Amino acid sequence: MKVALHANELESVELSWLCIKPMLHAVRGKDMQTKLEMYHQLSEAQKGLYLFYSYHNHTDTSMEFYWFSAHHINELKSWEWIRQAVLFFKADALIEVLDEIQRFIQKRSMLNKTISPMDLERDSFLLNEVNQLHEKYSRCSALAIQQMNEYILDHRAEFLEPDL
Repeated sequence: MKVALHANELESVELSWLCIKPMLHAVRGKDMQTKLEMYHQLSEAQKGLYLFYSYHNHTDTSMEFYWFSAHHINELKSWEWIRQAVLFFKADALIEVLDEIQRFIQKRSMLNKTISPMDLERDSFLLNEVNQLHEKYSRCSALAIQQMNEYILDHRAEFLEPDL
């Protein structure tokens, strides 16, 4: 599945998002089977973007970051897939942060059977830890997105309709 973009969008810092946005929006709110069917229609690089952005788009705040990380690790069991998606783009700094997030969430999960966004409101020490981890994730994910954008520019035929 390829996308049609305007020439000026090739210079956008959101290029990688623009290349996977239609696919993720098409399955938003759908069941897991529908999401998997979409995933299996994608190239390896597109699968990487699909998995990365299915997580990354839910990391704007520390609370969201904390809960969605736990959700992907503990409930969806998709963390390793996200990690492999990032590895595809050789974003090593982000891999280190993802591993740190996983260790942190697993440690928290041993203490609490369920992780809730409200945990951060009740525990200022936890909030501080999550804020630091979130800041590190934000810095490294921005670099990873730059790498993804460069990959897309080097492999346009895999992502973009032929007229670009």
